[in-house]
Amino acid sequence: MALVTVLSASGRPGLAQVRQLIKAGYEVRGTTRNPERLSQFDNIEVVSADYNDPDSVYEACLGADSVFYTRPSFEESHKALDFAATVGSAAKRANVRRLIYNTCCWGPPEELGDVGQAGYDSVKLMINTLKQAGVQTTTFQPVLFMDNLLTDWAREDIMNNNLYTYPHNPNLEASWICLDDVAKFMIAAIDRDDLIGRNINIGGPEVFTPPRVADLLSGHFGKPIKYEELSLVDFSNRLYDIFFSDIDEDMRGGRSVNRDAFIESMSDFYKFNNVSEHKPFKVDMAPVLKEIPIELVPKLRSVAYSDGMPPRGKIYADLILELLGGEEK
Repeated sequence: MALVTVLSASGRPGLAQVRQLIKAGYEVRGTTRNPERLSQFDNIEVVSADYNDPDSVYEACLGADSVFYTRPSFEESHKALDFAATVGSAAKRANVRRLIYNTCCWGPPEELGDVGQAGYDSVKLMINTLKQAGVQTTTFQPVLFMDNLLTDWAREDIMNNNLYTYPHNPNLEASWICLDDVAKFMIAAIDRDDLIGRNINIGGPEVFTPPRVADLLSGHFGKPIKYEELSLVDFSNRLYDIFFSDIDEDMRGGRSVNRDAFIESMSDFYKFNNVSEHKPFKVDMAPVLKEIPIELVPKLRSVAYSDGMPPRGKIYADLILELLGGEEK
């Protein structure tokens, strides 16, 4: 099978991409600033690359058929654009055939134009920067990661305080998707010429409100877990501590980010999500899955439910809940 370079392979999205690429039979090269985090994988090539060093990114792309790039837009826009330009240029120089980009967030449809939220509006700038390099590019825009429940900002409250905390208003509908499913979409695009140039919003198989997530948690752990809406500032502080810790150093490319600026940016981002008529966290997946027919649930189990919720949605949620209860920090 062809060689795929996964940039920032030791971040949470990158690890999922490596897992799924290996499962699909691809040769994998992963870039990282922390090789130890990729030691769990056998038979992959591990190389060092720094987005501040264009030549190192070029070397990481050289010889690869495709490149997976993951980068959120909630940092200073010029940094995000600089990194996108570096990746696009490196892929072009290395004669990469296909570039698959994961934005880590919803992207406004082109017909909407700017939506007045800096993070979302800058997504389009990053996509355009990549495309201008001249490599065939497909972009996936996952609206909300269910794996976020495994991170310290959510997990501690769930396990120790019987609280599910998030900055969503209680009626906000969200199409949670897990990182491994995002990776499956990216893999599906490698040989799909009809997806070249496309920007595709993706989510999970079911839509959940925060109280519904709390109900699922309660049923799974056999104890009442309540939903508590976090203030935007408190959540942004938690997110800063997680995202810019060493665990995601690959994602930030070694750059420091001002806490106050980050909190202001993320507070604006989630405020928009809570009130926007565009409903950025909700995706109609039926037409997406018709066009890209991947299996969103890795394995089905025979489970009976009496509350009328589609079994597929419950099984999908339970897969994450099992991880939540069993994953070590």
